[in-house]
Amino acid sequence: MIYRILFIALLVTGCKTSKIEEVYDINPEVNFNRILQEEVNTPQNETAGISLTVISPELGLDFSGAAGYDSKDKNTTLKAEQPFRIASLTKTFVASAILRLQEQGLLDINDPITSYISEKHISILEKGGYLPGTITLKHCMMHTSGLYDYAEGGPDYIEMASKSPKKRWTRTEQIQFAMDYGKPLALAGKEHHYSDTGYILLGEIIENITQKGLAEGLRTLLKFDALEMNATWLESLENRPVGLLPSVKRYLGNIDASDWDNSVDLYGGGGLSSTTRDLCIFLQGLFNGSIYENKNTLPVMLLQKDFIPKVKGELPEYRLGFGNIRSKTSDVEAFLHAGFWETIFMHFPKYNCSIAINHTNGDSKTLQKVINYVQWLDKNQKRNTQPY
Repeated sequence: MIYRILFIALLVTGCKTSKIEEVYDINPEVNFNRILQEEVNTPQNETAGISLTVISPELGLDFSGAAGYDSKDKNTTLKAEQPFRIASLTKTFVASAILRLQEQGLLDINDPITSYISEKHISILEKGGYLPGTITLKHCMMHTSGLYDYAEGGPDYIEMASKSPKKRWTRTEQIQFAMDYGKPLALAGKEHHYSDTGYILLGEIIENITQKGLAEGLRTLLKFDALEMNATWLESLENRPVGLLPSVKRYLGNIDASDWDNSVDLYGGGGLSSTTRDLCIFLQGLFNGSIYENKNTLPVMLLQKDFIPKVKGELPEYRLGFGNIRSKTSDVEAFLHAGFWETIFMHFPKYNCSIAINHTNGDSKTLQKVINYVQWLDKNQKRNTQPY
């Protein structure tokens, strides 16, 4: 999932905005609402609805909006405040929580996972042909563990889940599934292979160290309450926040998967529900010093060379919980993650701009259009005399 989005975004940020002859209104809200309406009103698009948040204090942007519907049935108008399952975007939260534990001196990301996971899971991995003592937390965070992805390594898991949508999966069952349906992909640290299996082990580590459970561990370590992320929760492992609107429907092709037991994607590789606004609040907090307490932690997460002296040559596209892209035509870098249910969030440090988009189903050109406008605004805002 992430590589398809990365490729699209690479094309986007590699384009010179001067090639796009757009006429923008002085009011960003007008532009963003127009972009959203264009996407849902274009006949060839299959997207039933889109919600969007863009926050950049430097560019004067603080927008949340939506267009279309919250289901393919098109019975209910989509509202920007409606939450949704964010799937793999959860990985960025999990990686951030692991780094918070490192800040507190409770672990080291270069430690082997065997220092923190159960003997039962160590045994399952060993019987599956792995050398868990050589797999570090950092390997799992960067998807270089060599662990077969139980969720998307092949069609088996989704097929089984679709036949038993009410099944309550356990983490142990998912780890065993990876052993039964796949083999080790590479020695730890040698190759990149996206793996939910590595992230559910990271989720276990958060549980074991905090002794609070994964939901409370994430909420406390990442300061959800202080950031006023009032629409974000680990579904089924903590109570749904009071007063939220109904969740946006989730689809697997033509299958309505909204009522599938969320344990199918819960224990660290996915599981959080949120809104586009809360997702941007999280990114703003992460990149602006409201979550990490050590100024060097974010550079470690992003694998910035000054703080990772052992990194040589080209840095990988996937850092510690984030994908990374850099424009070929300008000095613009973005950190991002995409989710199974057509959700994406990204942050542009150059603009201090966070963008989060959720599609009811399918995808669209919304991301490209939003980035185009942000780049245009950065280039032209000094010419504007009217405040936003």
